Parts: sequence; C-alpha cells; structure tokens
Amino acid sequence: MDKDLFRANILDHKPGLFLERILFSLFKRVSVDEPMKEELKRMNREGTVVYAIKYRGRLDYLMYHYNFRMRRLPYPKLAFSQNISLLLPLRLILRNTLRRAGYLLRHGKLPDPYRMGFYRDAIRNGTTSLIFLVNPKRFLRQFVHAEPADLQLLLETQKEMERPIFVVPQLVLYKKTPEREAPTLGQILFGYKEQPGIVRKTVLFFRHHRRAFIDFGEPVNLQDVLKETPASASMEETAVELRERLVDRIDAQKRIMLGPIMKSRQQLKEIVLRDEDIGKLIDRMAERNPKQIVQQRKKAGDCFDEIAADLNMAYIQFFHRALSWFFGKLFDGIDVDMEGLARVRERARKGPLVYVPSHKSHIDYLVLNYVLYNYNMHVPRIAAGKNLSFWPMGYIFRRSGAFFIRRTFRGAKLYRAVFNRYIKALIEEGHPLEFFIEGGRSRSGKLILPKIGFLTILLHAYQEGYARDLIFVPASISYDRILEEKSYLKEMAGGEKAKESFRQIIRARHFLKRTYGKIYIRFGEPVSLKDYLESRAPATEKTHRHLAFHLIRSINKVTLVTPLALVASAVLTAHRGGFHMNELKESALDYLAFLRERDAPLAASLERPEEAIEQTVDLLISWKVVSGLEVMEGEERFYYVDDERKVELEFYKNSVIHHFLHHALVAVSLLHGREEIKPEEAVVADYGFLRNLFQKEFIVDTAPDDRSRVRGVLADFAKAGLIRESSPGGGWQITRLGYDRLPAWSRFAKTFMESYWVAVQALLQEERKAPKKGDELKGMKLLGLKYYKLGVIEHIESVSQLTFRTALDRFTTDMLRERGEAQEAPDEGEELQRTGRRLYELIRLPG
Repeated sequence: MDKDLFRANILDHKPGLFLERILFSLFKRVSVDEPMKEELKRMNREGTVVYAIKYRGRLDYLMYHYNFRMRRLPYPKLAFSQNISLLLPLRLILRNTLRRAGYLLRHGKLPDPYRMGFYRDAIRNGTTSLIFLVNPKRFLRQFVHAEPADLQLLLETQKEMERPIFVVPQLVLYKKTPEREAPTLGQILFGYKEQPGIVRKTVLFFRHHRRAFIDFGEPVNLQDVLKETPASASMEETAVELRERLVDRIDAQKRIMLGPIMKSRQQLKEIVLRDEDIGKLIDRMAERNPKQIVQQRKKAGDCFDEIAADLNMAYIQFFHRALSWFFGKLFDGIDVDMEGLARVRERARKGPLVYVPSHKSHIDYLVLNYVLYNYNMHVPRIAAGKNLSFWPMGYIFRRSGAFFIRRTFRGAKLYRAVFNRYIKALIEEGHPLEFFIEGGRSRSGKLILPKIGFLTILLHAYQEGYARDLIFVPASISYDRILEEKSYLKEMAGGEKAKESFRQIIRARHFLKRTYGKIYIRFGEPVSLKDYLESRAPATEKTHRHLAFHLIRSINKVTLVTPLALVASAVLTAHRGGFHMNELKESALDYLAFLRERDAPLAASLERPEEAIEQTVDLLISWKVVSGLEVMEGEERFYYVDDERKVELEFYKNSVIHHFLHHALVAVSLLHGREEIKPEEAVVADYGFLRNLFQKEFIVDTAPDDRSRVRGVLADFAKAGLIRESSPGGGWQITRLGYDRLPAWSRFAKTFMESYWVAVQALLQEERKAPKKGDELKGMKLLGLKYYKLGVIEHIESVSQLTFRTALDRFTTDMLRERGEAQEAPDEGEELQRTGRRLYELIRLPG
C-alpha cells in the first residue's frame, strides 16, 4: 500500500521549530493524571494503545499528541477519520496532494483508509491511535453505506492479533465548574459544555488552556471483551455495547472531577419538603389542625435553610486562591499520599465518595478540599458543626459546600426528618460527602471514639435505595505543629472552650507570624458499603458500630509518624529529667526501629533519622519548649523540658500512642509486683483490666483475645532482650536491660493511669462530701495538682480535663450500666475503691 496516500491521516514526525514553539506555548501547562503514566507505558509494552474520546476535534487531537509525546508517553500518531494535513510540512502536503490526485484520476474516487485497510494495518503494527466515540459524519457513512464502526474494526482486528488492544477512554477538562440542570443563555447560543460549539470550544481553550487537565477512564482490554462476548452476538452488537461502556466510563470520570449535574438549592428544597414521610410527620405533629400545619411547614422550611449548603464554584475558586496564600504563609507545604489519592479516584467510579478524615484542627475543613480541588477531584459537601455558622463565615462556608448540623437532635423530630431527607437527596444526586466521625476536634492528639449518628443516616439511606453503593474514604490529616495548640492547652487545664466568632478569626492574625511545619494527608483503603454489608449480612445496629470502628482504625493505620511525634515520645517516656543529644537519638531510634518492624507510616524526613531528630530539637528550642544548659568546654550540651512545657509535647506523643499501647500495658504489668518471675496469667489479667478500663480512651486494632495479644508482646520483649522465659510456661523474668528500658515503655500509658486514679480518688472524696453536681471535674483538677506537687503522681500531663472527662464518663455512666447488667455487683463506692487500689498498685513502678 502507498502510505503517502494517507499522509493526511498520520502525524508521526516532530513538528518544525516554528510550530513546536506555538504548540509549546499553547500546551506547556496542560497537566496529565500522574498515576496513569506508568500504566500507559505498561500497556504500550504489552500491546497496542488506542485512546477513545467522546467528540471529534482537531484541537483535542493535537493537544493529546503534543502532550503525550512531550512526556514520553505513547502518543496518538493517527486519528481515525481525522484529516490533519494542515499540520504537515509543506513538502509532505504537496506529495500527499499529488498522490491522491493521481489515485482519483486512476480510480475515479479518493482513497479510503477504511476500505483499503490502512487503519487495520496501523493497529496490527502497534501504532498508537485515537478514535472518536460520538462522530456524526462517521455515523452517517456507517448507517447509509453499512460500513463498520471504528470499534467494530478494532474488535475484528483484535481477533487476528495475539497482542492485546487496550482502549483507553480519556477526556480533557478546561473548567472545574459543575454543570447545572437548567441551561444558561450562553449554553443555548454557543453549545453545551458536554458538546461545546466551535465558538465556546475556542473561548474555553484560549481562556483556560493553562489549567487544562487530561484525565483517563478505566481502560478496556479487547481480548477480555471478546472472551466475555457470547458466540451468538455479532461484532456490530458488541461494538455498540462497548461504545456505551466507554462513554459511561468517560462520563463517570467527568463526574469524579465535576460532580453530578447540579440541581439548584431551591430544587433540593422542594424535593426534601415535598417528601411523603415529612408530610405525614407534619400532619401528626399538627394533629391535622390547619393553622398548625402551616406553622409546621414554615418550621420545616426554616430547618432546611438552617441546614443546606448552597455551593457556588466562584467561592471555591476564591477560597483556593486565598488558601494557597494562607498555607504558603503558615506551612512548609502539604505532603499528599499520591498513591492513596489514585486509589480514591479509581474507587470513585463505583459510587459516591464519603470522606471520613481525622479531626484535630479547624484547618481540616479547608485542607482536604484544597487538596482535592488541586488534584482535579470534585469537592465534597462537608458536614460542619452548627457552631461554625456564625456571620459572615457561615455564609461563606455554606457557599463553599458546607451544610450545618446540630450537636444533638434530641427533641427535634422535624429537624431530624428534614436533615435525614436532605442527606438522602445529596446521596441520590451522587454528591461526594465529608464528615468527621469523631464528632469534634481531638484536643489530646489521639483519635476520639467514633460517633455513629451521621454514619447511621448514611447506612439507612443506602439500605432505602438512595445509592447503589457508597465508598467510604478514611483519611488522616496530621500536622508538624497544630494551629490551636495554645487553646487546647488552656482547655486541658480546665479553661472553657472559646466560642467560634468572626472576632476570634481577626484575633488569629498573629498565627501568620509563625511557621507550623508541614501538613500530611494520607488516605486509607476505601471501603465499599455494599461489599461491607454483604460480608456481614444481616445488617444490625452492631454493624453500624463495627463499620465506625473499622473506619477509625483505618485512619489510625495511615496516620503518619512525624519527627516531632517521635522526639516527643522519646522525651516524655525515656528522658523526662533531661537528655544529651546522643541519649535522645538512641531512644528515638529504638522506637523508630519498632515502628518500622510494624510497617507504621513514617514521614519522609525520617529516612535520615539522626538529622531529623537534631532538626526537631532545634525547632523545639526555637519554640521555647526545649531549653539547653550552658556547659564547660568539651562537654556535651544538656537539654531539658520544663514541666509546664511537657504538656505541649503530650499532644504529639498521643498522636502515635496507638502503635505503642499494647506494649505499654504489658510493660506496666511486668514491672508491677515484687515477685521475681511474673506468671503469664498475671500479665494477661493486668492487661485485661487496663484494656477494659481504657475502652473509652483508646482505639486499638483488634486481636482474637487478650492472651494472644499478650503473648505477641512478650515475644517482642524477649526478642529485644528485655525479658526471658524462666522455663517453658513457667513465667517471665525481667533482665538487667529490661529494668532499664521497660519503665520507658510503661510511661506511654502511665499518664492515663495516673489521671484515672486521680479521678477515682476525687469521686470517692466527693461521695463523702455530697458536692454539687458539675463540680466533679473541678475537684479532679485540684486534687491532681495537689498530688503532683506532693510527688504522689509523676506526670503533670496527668492533670488533664480531657482525660478526667472521659474517666468520669467511664466511672459513672458505664459502670452504672455494667452493674445493672450484672447479677451480683458491688455498690459504686466499693467498686471505685477496688479499681483505685489496683490502679495505685500498677502505678507504683520502679524507675
């Protein structure tokens, strides 16, 4: 075949200098989905890559061709049914014109690349190509002249090939503005964004090409398609089904970036308020009194207005610019888990995403959406606390996609019904959501036990058929230094939580004078609700709790260990009195080795741990948390942390405490008592007591039972030379090295043990005095400070209102319930005394 006949269909050469400069200026800032690059190279090595886009266009083809060639990716050298002769050098244009004219004179018609097998041969030879799925001109030829469609040609060619043909759906996004259901005047005149007219397309390109983003849908292997196709199906039918599948994948990928086609806030309001169940509830509450019905309907409308978001992309774009400046001013960058984000993008094709991030700062609301927008993901609707609806930020947050939720629904039946139906409407429309499963921000650094209220609403919505699936995305947001550190310290000391207000934001401008290190975002493995429920059928109320704890553990699993968390842990457990740098490094490196053995996620800076430890100490000195003593010449400098500043380090130690907790509890037991050899049964009993006591304090990974967990920890300590087995099954003996190292391990838990013991003593004293209700926490704080000054407890961090509050809940609400469930149970005072005595015995550790 004379290839010069089809020079107008293939672009396989590097453009000239002049054209190269034009293309570079036009396309240099167009970005490509990074995680897909290696996959494209792999497919090109194993078979033939054919890109599929929805609509025909020379500009699109040129963009794909130039960008992929520039990035050394398989680039489309030809586009089916696309004439690109104007892009060829003049000599090739002339040669092609002459050859085609000669063919016309000889045969009375122009050469057809389809009938003459040009495209078929190109695919057989592995030429990367581009096809158009919606091509009116090509469709007319297929319909009138019964010519095969492009996909049918590919399928027939695949039958003749051993190497696979990979069809990769792709699209280019110029703007991140969601499409609306009602057409605008501009859309009517210039064409819809889905299929823009030539004027709109030209304007879109030249206005937004610097922010254009090329994305990919899920590839299709045509060998797999042929294997799955019934023998009775024709190639034409198979091609039609394949075309629909590819179009669906392009549309699904578009939804990931732009979100679903948006209904207006008024449309959603009508959907919610006209719901049959809400109408019945209003009738019941009004007792069918016409005047009361009117009042209740107005109230329902007010509830919707109080709750609903009113997203406007102009606010999102403004926020993005403002946050770029804000984050650049305060932080040294945002470290994003790109592999995890790629998994999220992939799973977004299966159903609406529900982001479930950790919650340590008000910045959490902003940073996750900022990152998603940066990486071309549609921003979710965020469940925000009613406390953030203050003027003017409430209006701005609402326009940026936040909807507001009360702390409690108690006594608000109509509000609850409107809220539930609003969430179902968002899910039904396919909007991604975001909520904080901990409820409020963690002031202690560790994750809070999950609240299942909002999660239950989502589960019910799924079970009622409002979505085919929901994809939960656990995410950890960590900080080198938390922005609200001072306010958290104040709350831990017993101060009142400051109410959010605009004045508070104005006063916060002093933050801009500081640097808070990096922000780290890590994504856990997405969870398909459909798959999860099918694995636990039938679903019960306990299923909701199991899912909540699964998500919170998934967050813990990907929470990054930062250098500050590592140094804080070493200082507070092994070097409370002070340290030389080499001593701190030794302890920190021991903990780091422990974390690496368990595949704990580590900050990249810990790849050079000694350097990271030194830099962290320097940072703590600059924050005036660590102080150094002047020393004689030739002596190593001595560092220490004043007692009041140790509380600041506690937050960062607690952020990684879940990695060390089991070993800490076992270390406590091993050091407890006077016997030289500790029976395994006694260790299991102590561990079980502490684990049960702290069930509202810590979120830990599950184990079959306490005994298997304890045996695993004992094996670790034995391997490290801290204990040795006296004889098989005869108990455990602490080594000389163990007496040196185990107290440090125990101090991970000792702070909380002291807090709970103080809480017990305060409750016992108050029981005798019959105090006013609400004085319990004040009494615990005063008693804790007294015991600390007297040296009865060792850690100033133990005097924490946050831990006292959890302990109070554990010793009152939970123990009352447990006594009610028991057949024979001691009274409250006796049980508290017994718990206090056992805690005191465990606290009295050597060292």
